[in-house]
Amino acid sequence: MKITLEVPDNKAAFMMELLQSLPFVKATPARTKAKPQDETEYLLSNPANARELLESIEQIRQGQTVPMKELS
Repeated sequence: MKITLEVPDNKAAFMMELLQSLPFVKATPARTKAKPQDETEYLLSNPANARELLESIEQIRQGQTVPMKELS
């Protein structure tokens, strides 16, 4: 079994030392950090969210928007 832990940089050395002290754990530091996914990528990764996002973009293109101050 393989488990990946995300640890803040300021705690990484401590966690590695702790994990390496356990005889049944093989701890190796990650070679690269995962690329953060931006909001647009996240929304487009789900078909329902992608449809909503694309519909909203089309509404903006057609001038069907409501200024924020009118929503209050």
